[in-house]
Amino acid sequence: MKKFLKVLLIVFITIVVIILASFAYIMIKNPLGIGTLIKSSIIQREVEVNMSDYEDYDHPLLTKEQEERVIKSGIDIEAIPTEITPEQQQCGVDKLGEDRILEIINGADPSPIEILKILPCL
Repeated sequence: MKKFLKVLLIVFITIVVIILASFAYIMIKNPLGIGTLIKSSIIQREVEVNMSDYEDYDHPLLTKEQEERVIKSGIDIEAIPTEITPEQQQCGVDKLGEDRILEIINGADPSPIEILKILPCL
């Protein structure tokens, strides 16, 4: 009986380790975009925010749609700088790539994951 329990415990621990290793691999390597899908389902997409609190605030670098997206992501819009330094620009390009940065500058909405990636640059 002891031997059976010992084998059962080893099998259980092995299965848990394999599951955790697989999850870590998916989150780090992101094969077939599965990691992004998991992250987007884990990260809360929108926060309940009273948009009327931000009616009179106009960020000079963001469109109204981008402002609303940032606010609903739970980020304080007033904490985002109104000027972007060359170092911040390069950091953004390093994080998201030049093509995606140009799309965002031209009005594309950044995803919640992209907002979290670029936030340290600001």
